Amino acid sequence: MQDRIWTNLANIKFKCIYTAKVSKRSYHVGNMYSIFLALASATSVATWAIWNKFPVVWASIVAFSQVLHIAKPYIPFVKNDKEFIEQSLLFESLYLSYEKLWFDNRKEDVDENQIEERFYNLRQKEHDINTRFKHVVCPNFKRLIKSSDEETDKYLETNF
Repeated sequence: MQDRIWTNLANIKFKCIYTAKVSKRSYHVGNMYSIFLALASATSVATWAIWNKFPVVWASIVAFSQVLHIAKPYIPFVKNDKEFIEQSLLFESLYLSYEKLWFDNRKEDVDENQIEERFYNLRQKEHDINTRFKHVVCPNFKRLIKSSDEETDKYLETNF
């Protein structure tokens, strides 16, 4: 049981760290997206005299920015930054419960049946979190996965 608790504890900590990093990236990409749209709109009107000389360039920029403006609500990664951070916070809360279970399980006077029941309750909470956010597709960014894995290992090594 101890190995199972440890595996889930480490996995939940990884999910917590990774979804927080994805939320941060999603937020920054969304801001850059919005800045580009604002600049494209502002420059398309403000510099009309320059664009008279290059009408194809001007029309292309305006058309591209309009397509991006229409598409923004349908780009899952950009629109889910708040869901990613909420998911991360729920995983952190779940991690703390696994941590408590880990330390309780290490005690010698522990009731194995209670530990097992608590373990499955935590597994159910993880399932509930995943079900709650089933509409949110978390992308697989290899660099973020690697850095999250390293951060998780360092955290667990430092704290256990």
